[in-house]
Amino acid sequence: MKHCVITGAADGIGRALALRFGRAGYQITGIDRDPERSAATTAQLETAGTLVTFLLANLGQPDDIIRVVTELRAGPLIDVLIHNAGINSVSHFASSDLAQQQAVLDVNLLAPLLLMPALLRGQQLQTGGSVVFLSSLSHFVGYPGAPVYAASKDGLAVYARSLAVGRPDLHVLTVFPGPTRTAHARRYSPDNRRENRRMPPERLAEYIFQAVQKRQRTLIPGLPNRFSATMGRFFPGLAMWMMRKTILEKLP
Repeated sequence: MKHCVITGAADGIGRALALRFGRAGYQITGIDRDPERSAATTAQLETAGTLVTFLLANLGQPDDIIRVVTELRAGPLIDVLIHNAGINSVSHFASSDLAQQQAVLDVNLLAPLLLMPALLRGQQLQTGGSVVFLSSLSHFVGYPGAPVYAASKDGLAVYARSLAVGRPDLHVLTVFPGPTRTAHARRYSPDNRRENRRMPPERLAEYIFQAVQKRQRTLIPGLPNRFSATMGRFFPGLAMWMMRKTILEKLP
């Protein structure tokens, strides 16, 4: 049985990924800090016949990362490792809370950077296994109101590209999701009136699952997101204007 490890697996995109890989016959190890949601996702997976374990941990805490690495090393080798866990902090630049911004960096960027070398040193990843990094569409269009989040996701994309060059024995996939219909997105968006236009997490999970099977290197899921990424590349001024109107000017 193949083994898939997913950070932030108790809700949203992470839960959708756990359900999709579980449906494909993978054993799932989820990592999350929320015990209630972890228990609910565990029950859902077990009802579907998936072998699942959840490790409760706050990946913003170095001691928890050390404990997670120890527990993963005691388990089966990892065929697919998905760095999905992420938090956000949205506000005007001048009113940014420094502690919250530090937490964003710790969870979104530092945690994967600490987990990867520890697992590689322990030879816990299968040769030819897949490592998936969830970056963000902000890599192409920016994210006014959440610059530290955008910086953390850019850092993750650059790290993934460097890992792909330095470890050709691994398949490395970088995903650039756009707006997704999750509680996390709803919590941080200044305008949820068009929430139904956001991509369902189940569809995003399917895109990611198929990209892993095809061993793609990058994934911008969905035509609207690919259009936005292209606009950000070739018409950056227009992209910045749209993001300012869509997000920054709607912040309280």
